[in-house]
Amino acid sequence: MITAFHYRFETSKKYTKGRPIKIVGNKNDMYECKVCHKTLPCGSFYSKGTKNSAGTFYLKRTCADCENKQKQTRGALRKKAPPQPGYCECCHKKIKNLQLDHQHEPVHFRGWLCTDCNTGMGKLGDDLPGVLQAAVYLENDKNKIIETLDKVFNEMFARTT
Repeated sequence: MITAFHYRFETSKKYTKGRPIKIVGNKNDMYECKVCHKTLPCGSFYSKGTKNSAGTFYLKRTCADCENKQKQTRGALRKKAPPQPGYCECCHKKIKNLQLDHQHEPVHFRGWLCTDCNTGMGKLGDDLPGVLQAAVYLENDKNKIIETLDKVFNEMFARTT
């Protein structure tokens, strides 16, 4: 199967250094932004830093406007956030490079997480019902879930006192 592609210049990417890059899809294709849900031309989306075996770059699923707003939000939160503690505030592993975790609506800082915890929670919906739904799937015994939750809560409470 032959995949359609087109070329465009991206001067902001350090790995392309002003050269044209090959982008997956036709130049006139329209895509839906996963944040604002607007259908926009592919020129409204940044390319990812990843490419396929043919050397063709993929587009991000978030439009440039939403990407820029998210970047500004993270920057403002980072300025207000406390210093990184040196460990993930979820799993408590010692990690040097932590990610800023924040609630999206309304926007506020939640804590510093390792990549695994931040990505995992994000993929589960970034909310308690999503995480609990996964817990119910893993352990279909309500009493065992409550018992484990109690144990985890007590361990976390013991660390903070």
